[in-house]
Amino acid sequence: MQVWLDGRVMPVEEARISPFDRGFLFGDGVYEVVRFFDGVGMAMDLHLARLERSLALAGIVGFTAAEARQAMLAVLQAEGLRDAAVYLQVTRGAAATRTHIPPKGLRPTVFAFASACPPLSSLDAAAGISVVVRPDDRWHRCEIKTVSLMGSVLPMLEAAEIGAEEAILVREGLVSEGSSSNVMALVGDTLVTPPIDAEPSILHGTMRHLALDAAHAEGMKTSVRPLPVSELMQASEVLIVSSRRVLAGVTRLDGRSFGDGSVGPVAHRLIRRMRDGVQSHLAAAR
Repeated sequence: MQVWLDGRVMPVEEARISPFDRGFLFGDGVYEVVRFFDGVGMAMDLHLARLERSLALAGIVGFTAAEARQAMLAVLQAEGLRDAAVYLQVTRGAAATRTHIPPKGLRPTVFAFASACPPLSSLDAAAGISVVVRPDDRWHRCEIKTVSLMGSVLPMLEAAEIGAEEAILVREGLVSEGSSSNVMALVGDTLVTPPIDAEPSILHGTMRHLALDAAHAEGMKTSVRPLPVSELMQASEVLIVSSRRVLAGVTRLDGRSFGDGSVGPVAHRLIRRMRDGVQSHLAAAR
């Protein structure tokens, strides 16, 4: 496997990161995951804007989001992949010793790798997903896509214990987001999703953005507003959107069938509309 580390591609066996790297010692870093179809990044501009925001909010300097595109394309080419997900991580860098206050002049550590994913044709239908609902015990700055993910890992471990793949997180009776996704619910005839600028904030999801665009193109009513968990439970469809999954429909919730246990028609309509958008983007890129 070939990876990108600090400006060059190398075999993963040769990649070396200092044990004093602040990403390792403090989780002091940010990341992005971009889904590529036929070598083109889905919503790349949105991903780069989010990475720029995360870097700025974290106060990490010495690497720009514009440089991320080069790293991502380099690992795709090195691995010979066209349909893939690329993970890119930027930490504050390595100091001479462990200290909470970072010394001046650290050079960020930049790491990226690619893993194969299904092609665009896989978006012909939305996949089903089993989820659980768990309390959102994370910190209040979730708009920063930080590598400090223990608050997301723990509910996902609980989900895995009952065979679920994702956890929908709830604060004070309101849905915030999934452990690694955004959440949408069909309430009546309206697709509802929580606001990204709520207090506490949630992740500015790229697939959330594209799914809302797809809903508008389909002529659907949408509403960005607080989503009570009681409405989630009574919704006719619940959707999970993320860069790696793109869009999935909830078929099981808390160990029981949700609705009739199958992916609903709105999920299928939206993922096909999103696929068509990617196809148009690919055609323009060529």
